Amino acid sequence: MKPIILVSVISITTALVLYTIAVWRNWRTKQLTTAQLVLLWLGLAADLLATRMMGLSIEGPIVWDFHTISGYTGLGLMALLAVLGSWARWRQHAGLLGSFHRIAIPVWLIWVASYVTGVIIGMQRV
Repeated sequence: MKPIILVSVISITTALVLYTIAVWRNWRTKQLTTAQLVLLWLGLAADLLATRMMGLSIEGPIVWDFHTISGYTGLGLMALLAVLGSWARWRQHAGLLGSFHRIAIPVWLIWVASYVTGVIIGMQRV
């Protein structure tokens, strides 16, 4: 396995763990905390690193298949989620802080769908 692929796999799995902890802790507490936001932002950083490494590892142009489209969609939605959560914490928007999980879970599910398709595609290449 190429080192760049290994970095991608470790980074994207780290993003999965961080996003999952943040989203499900938020669901459990029903209140967005600073700690959950930090986990979202760290997950986003790991996701960005993984996406960049994956992009560098391919030869030729990007193939816009389901995985690529859902991956970039999931990445964008997670970025929006982190920004929205940060804005809600900064403004102390009680309604959004208390209902953030209703937005976060569908975004997380979209992101996980992309992760799973990536695992399937990766397993086919091994």
